[in-house]
Amino acid sequence: MLRSAIFALALVASTNAYTYTFDNKCSYTVWPAIGKAPNGVPDPSVAFGAQLGAGKSQSFTIGNTEIGIRAWGRTGCNSAGANCATGNCNGGLVCTDGGITSDVLLAELGYGDYGQYGGERTSWDLSLVSASLNINTELASSDGQSVTCVTGNCAPPNAFLNEGDSSAVHNSAAGANFVHTFCP
Repeated sequence: MLRSAIFALALVASTNAYTYTFDNKCSYTVWPAIGKAPNGVPDPSVAFGAQLGAGKSQSFTIGNTEIGIRAWGRTGCNSAGANCATGNCNGGLVCTDGGITSDVLLAELGYGDYGQYGGERTSWDLSLVSASLNINTELASSDGQSVTCVTGNCAPPNAFLNEGDSSAVHNSAAGANFVHTFCP
């Protein structure tokens, strides 16, 4: 029900951007973060952070043409959103390293123009490449696609386990919105 309400509100948003919503269904606090690191190079022009208590959600707006977007959850952080037990980053509550140092499950999103084969799209996935699963996660797009990475079931096509696995890549029309659920 919450997901339907979030998607309905997001439809009102500008078509030049998408809404990325974190929904914390865990029984504990999660510190979600969004950063930008195209080709592995941190770019602080897109950086968001929050503290979400159990049952809380928060949304952020990201331009449709952004590339190298990463989103993840952190646990066990101090009151300033730093020194996290998992998913730590540089910068505290608002990470400045684009998730490069997080070493946890990342959602990855980026713009692409597929021309006559689909037009402007947002490619997206979950990735465990060189990382560990710290919070069971579901990533869903407003077009009805979703992937889930939970303990014991996080193989492709739900998430990348190695860089060469293209079966974990999904894409949605530019302007589709996303809900990143912790503890689905």
